[in-house]
Amino acid sequence: MLRRAFEFMSIDYRLLEEDILRLYREPIVGANYTNTYGEENLINLVNKYRSLSAEEMDFMRELVTDFSRSPDLSSSYVSVGVLHALGMSKQVEEAYSWAQSQDNGGQIMSHFDIGKSLADHFIT
Repeated sequence: MLRRAFEFMSIDYRLLEEDILRLYREPIVGANYTNTYGEENLINLVNKYRSLSAEEMDFMRELVTDFSRSPDLSSSYVSVGVLHALGMSKQVEEAYSWAQSQDNGGQIMSHFDIGKSLADHFIT
């Protein structure tokens, strides 16, 4: 939804979106010992958010919020971890509410708990 609203904006938002998506994919979750649960993805995404202008933060917050309600478990729990680390409690609660409505809601919420734990442990 939001991405469509930003389409009329400058190419910078497209590049920002590509950069954010790259941070979700690289390094691959579980590919190595230091990124077993997406620790590096989480840290890199939080650092990216903190480096942005207020307008860019709005864009990234909407993107991460959308991903927190994704059926892709690695994207959703990393997103919930990012939102939790940034103190976005409302968005975290909305993700949990969405998860409860899913057939595998218990599994999704367990993953969300992992994302929040990672944030608590790795983000300062």
